[in-house]
Amino acid sequence: MRRRPLLALGALAAVGGLPAQQPAAANSTAEPGGGLSGELAAHDPTLWLDAQGGQWVFATGEGLARLHSRDGRHWQRLPPVFNAARKPAWWAQHVPAHKGLDVWAPKLFAHAGRLWVMYSISTFGKRTSAIGLASVPLAEGPGAEIWRDDGLLLDSHEQRPDEGYNAIDPDFFADAQGGLWMAWGSWWRGLFVTELDPATLRPRGTHSHLARRHGGIEAPTLLQRGEHVYLFMSAGQCCKGVNSTYDMRVGRGPGPRGPFIDREGRPLLEGGGTLLLAGGPRWKGPGHQDVWSSPAGDTLVWHAYDAEAEGQPRLRRAALRWGADGWPSLA
Repeated sequence: MRRRPLLALGALAAVGGLPAQQPAAANSTAEPGGGLSGELAAHDPTLWLDAQGGQWVFATGEGLARLHSRDGRHWQRLPPVFNAARKPAWWAQHVPAHKGLDVWAPKLFAHAGRLWVMYSISTFGKRTSAIGLASVPLAEGPGAEIWRDDGLLLDSHEQRPDEGYNAIDPDFFADAQGGLWMAWGSWWRGLFVTELDPATLRPRGTHSHLARRHGGIEAPTLLQRGEHVYLFMSAGQCCKGVNSTYDMRVGRGPGPRGPFIDREGRPLLEGGGTLLLAGGPRWKGPGHQDVWSSPAGDTLVWHAYDAEAEGQPRLRRAALRWGADGWPSLA
């Protein structure tokens, strides 16, 4: 159950508290997602491409880790979003046992002239968690030094057992009709979604149950393609290095509330989910994916644990391809 990324092995880098690594540590192309170099230590990545052609990955880490690339291949690390002087005060109120600047599972998106990042904070191994929001003017972009604290979106607590969810792993989705949605969830009773007020980006209405799976499920990603909304998710256990059992699965439905089924017609609420990527000889436990969609094609990023680097999590990236039957695969 969630969660603290395995980022403690090896020496710590000067920026962001992440482990140092060799530039070629994730350069293998024998399994999907290779061909990358530079600073690749990352867990729970989200991808953003700016108007100048720059590419950005935000990820779990001390203060919320930031990586930048000019070509999508070679990556460098920048200072994190939060530091001790810019730590939101509400964190301590909603997650009293939260440690330092440990921030998880960001999601970048644009709305109303601003660039936003959803993220989560949590008590490790507990259901006392919160999803927060920060933003900058869109023109400043993801490299902005100062981010505005936009407060709490959703929380969960051990003392509220009827909630059935853990408020982590947020995903933002804009539907074809202009509706805005947030999906989230981990373990317990699975994945959920709620509509967002476009003026405040706060949840409104009821929470809908999207998927559940025995043995764990988390990290939802919603994507519109044609008449279907696809739900990508990570099943199994993360954060155990080479012993992680994460794999990526997918289903689809008529809208963000579902109902979602997999390629074989199995409901995701009954444990279904078509396998997209499982671990291989070197790259273990692939998961916590994000999709960048553009007219040029769809790109998937995720993390996997490198068996040749003591099981440390590394950034992976590949083109998402679509078959004639409407189901995705990885290049």
